This record gives sequence, C-alpha cells and structure tokens, in this order.
Amino acid sequence: MLKQRQILIFRCLNRRIVMKENEIKEVLRRFNQYLNEQLWMDFELIEFSRGELKIIGSIDISTKPNIELVFKDVFFASTPFNWKTDTSKMVAMLLSGEEAKKVNLKYQVEQGYYIIKIQPEDYPEDFGCLFGVKSVCFRVL
Repeated sequence: MLKQRQILIFRCLNRRIVMKENEIKEVLRRFNQYLNEQLWMDFELIEFSRGELKIIGSIDISTKPNIELVFKDVFFASTPFNWKTDTSKMVAMLLSGEEAKKVNLKYQVEQGYYIIKIQPEDYPEDFGCLFGVKSVCFRVL
C-alpha cells in the first residue's frame, strides 16, 4: 500500500498527467482520511504557476505545513486564499450529477476536467472552494 501511494505521488508531482475518475476519487479519499485523523487544519493557497496550483495545510499556519495539495492542469479556481476546515466532516469531494453540471455551465468548463470541491468551515453549505482540474495529488510533509 505504501509503495502504491508513493507511485501515485511521484507520478503526480513529476509530470503532467490526466487522471481517471477512480484515481481522483482515491486521492480524495486518502486526503479526507488523513484530515479526519487531525484535530483541525487551516489551508492557504500558496502558488499558481503554469497550470499548477499548490495549497498547503497546517495545524499551526505559523509553522511548517503538514500537508501539500497539488492540482495540475487547472482550468479554473474559485476559492478564498485562506480557510479553515472541519476535519470531522468530508472536506474534499469530486462533484458529479446536477451539482457538477451547474458548475460546468457557470464556469464554461471544457470537457475532460474534473470539478473538485473543498468545503471550508464557517461558510454556508452551498459555498465551496471549487477547482476544475485534470489531476490532483497530495503529500504529507
């Protein structure tokens, strides 16, 4: 299992790839699993360059980050730069069905991109950090 995780992280961090839906869901499942083990997590969007968006998460934002989330081949992002999360709930999800259709129409998302929603704490339930991407990975730092 550890070797498989390392391969996914290596593939995502070292080259531009288009992931399959089940791969995206697996990365998000592992990401949520890690967050559920934490008391809380604060996030900050730290970099967007050449279609790659990096977000760090920290229990204490004034110290070294605990986790890095990387979106590759980003079509759009609609998010605050900083937010808190309730780690007792599912934080990140792949949108599908009617909810994905609404976002696709609103942002005119090109075919082949996945819509990922991160639910921040202290925002209304119908709000979410939205990302249109072709791949996603994370690593514990």
